[in-house]
Amino acid sequence: MSEVLTNARIVLPDGVLEGSVKFDGGVISALDEGLSPLGQDCDGDWLIPGVIDIHTDNLERHYFPRANIDWNPVSAAIVHDGLCISVGVTTVFDSLSLGSFGLGAARTPDNLIRLTDGLQHAWEQEFLKADHRIHWRCETPSDVLEAYVDRLSPHPMTGLFSLMDHTPGQRQYRNIEKFLGMWRQEGASETEIERRLADRNELQALNAANGRQLVSQIAKSRGMPLASHDDETEAHSDQAADLGATISEFPVTVESARRARERGMAVVMGGPNLIRGGSYSGNVPAATLANEGLLDGFASDYVPRSLIECAFRLTDEPFGWSISRAVDTVTGAPARACGLTDRGAIRLGARADLVRVRVRQGHVMVKGVWVKGLRVG
Repeated sequence: MSEVLTNARIVLPDGVLEGSVKFDGGVISALDEGLSPLGQDCDGDWLIPGVIDIHTDNLERHYFPRANIDWNPVSAAIVHDGLCISVGVTTVFDSLSLGSFGLGAARTPDNLIRLTDGLQHAWEQEFLKADHRIHWRCETPSDVLEAYVDRLSPHPMTGLFSLMDHTPGQRQYRNIEKFLGMWRQEGASETEIERRLADRNELQALNAANGRQLVSQIAKSRGMPLASHDDETEAHSDQAADLGATISEFPVTVESARRARERGMAVVMGGPNLIRGGSYSGNVPAATLANEGLLDGFASDYVPRSLIECAFRLTDEPFGWSISRAVDTVTGAPARACGLTDRGAIRLGARADLVRVRVRQGHVMVKGVWVKGLRVG
């Protein structure tokens, strides 16, 4: 059954078409200039491709809404999915940590299996509206990473791997005094802090190199994209590229982002970084990379709505990007980075993943969402 959306400002990869889009069987079948006597009138709103989020921690938050309180995983997946759809995200890479040093019970293998099985059940029962995949964030210094990866990465919804190293004093936590301040706020004594630092540094020295190789090999064997998380130096970017990473996710300096680009990696920043005006860790602002011509795309990280806001924030001063270029940061760029050739742009033959957007008084409002041609929001 065909459907037509008309009287829309349709954002194409190379400009804006004021007219209509038709889709049949879940794919775009026609793009026409001018009004159509048929179909839904979009009242001149923007029509953009479905947003693609390659890194969101949002699912985990619904699974463990409070410390030591777990929620039914199917229910958590449904609520998370509904939030994503409400902000125009139609393809979601749910990021889950393997070997992480944080959140305790939420990230044990048993709980991760329970969560991912719930996600898969919700998907198979058609409880979810967006297209969901799993992004395994692999903490390379961890001494349990290999066991976790062996047990969890074969999950059929796996779609992306990333390399992480949260050892204090480098990468995301290169401002070590700011990081240690968090431990002090927890009430840790200086003796305890020294012990923790020594333990983390020892784990990095023992495990990080082997952990990187392990994850790289698994990603290659599965034909999955690989991202590198929080690269700080040119050497970090070179190391990631040599391991086969094609995505530099949240680089923390201009130098690492520039080197990643030189090595052919897509540079993806956190949406909250742009919307809040900077990194909460004190690292390079996304706005700086945008102005330096080193920004390719965004991931939501911890605020799914940030992506739709980023797409329109870049069209304003001081950036002044074209709407096509700005929208591509949350649609086409992440699709290309993850090898999703069937989506990310409004073009003939592409999946009819579409979002109707209205901007009023500076606020971006999602007025309709279609996934494979079906109205879902």
